[in-house]
Amino acid sequence: MSIGLLAAGCSGGGGTSNDIADLRLGQGETILQFDGAAKLHMGGTLAMPEATGGRPVGAVLIVPTVARNDRNGYLDIVPGDAVYQDLSKSITAAGMAAFRYDRRSMGVSKMEAGEQLTFEDMVTDARLALQFLSQRTGIDAANMAVVGHDIGGVIAMRLAATDDKVKSLVLLSTPGRPLVDVMAGNFEATVSRDSADAFRGVISTLLATGSFPDRSGILPEHQTVLPVGQDALQRAIYGLDPVAEAAKVKVPTLVVTGKQSTLVNPADGTKLAAALTSAQTFTAESTATLQKITAALPQAFDPNDHRAHGGGRPPDTADRDQPAVAAITAYLSAKIAAPRQ
Repeated sequence: MSIGLLAAGCSGGGGTSNDIADLRLGQGETILQFDGAAKLHMGGTLAMPEATGGRPVGAVLIVPTVARNDRNGYLDIVPGDAVYQDLSKSITAAGMAAFRYDRRSMGVSKMEAGEQLTFEDMVTDARLALQFLSQRTGIDAANMAVVGHDIGGVIAMRLAATDDKVKSLVLLSTPGRPLVDVMAGNFEATVSRDSADAFRGVISTLLATGSFPDRSGILPEHQTVLPVGQDALQRAIYGLDPVAEAAKVKVPTLVVTGKQSTLVNPADGTKLAAALTSAQTFTAESTATLQKITAALPQAFDPNDHRAHGGGRPPDTADRDQPAVAAITAYLSAKIAAPRQ
């Protein structure tokens, strides 16, 4: 599976008109732009079902993780692993709309070189994306859901807890433990106990000082998951308490995890489900992120270069976990009503 730490006429959000950005594609898709945090121009794709009878439909916002991906899915792979696009297709085939977007610094959502990513900006981006989606013609703004992938699941929980437009939620491979425990557990399973202990020491320094220790002293296997130049973002992410976030969510939630994951696993799903007010769980036979990834080498940080965001990439022959896609779609279909008469 992936975790973000392995990688890191319409009216838009904030009331800014984005009509000029609309570009209609085939198969019911429209390329759009909206304003994210600090007025960053962000790109996204709205997919509408084929037949709505002119009636508004329920809509789903797909919140990406902080890994190297754009609106469609993982990058740095030929021809790419379009996990979010595949989810979108399944959602629209079931009669709902879906909106996916390039997270800041990726794709169209470009930042200035040297500008720092922050977790709070990513939360604001998702909130403004939801607002933007709710204002689109043909969308039933009273009937909306959010799918959060990986660290994007924590962002999705914050939306669900604070924005009454969110009526239901799906958490796809979202950690239920502090991320240091998730990552250290993986290093213990795949490398050694000493590696896990050393990783905990690095994160302890990060949380205490706000910066990583000298990188020359960080083990090679840790270098691959600790992006260069993102100390503030990584501190915020490692400081998250997923269970505390889940306890604030009151809307119905589906928690999806995968048996084969060496990171987020069914135990994480159990922790989240216990904290949520109303939860169902689904355990995928493979990985809950719908593809597998391998480690990537670190490099100097450039917010517009997906290769600099740490982490891994899917293999060239990643298999989509179709039962997981079907379970997510069925859950959303049950929670988002048919088009209003």
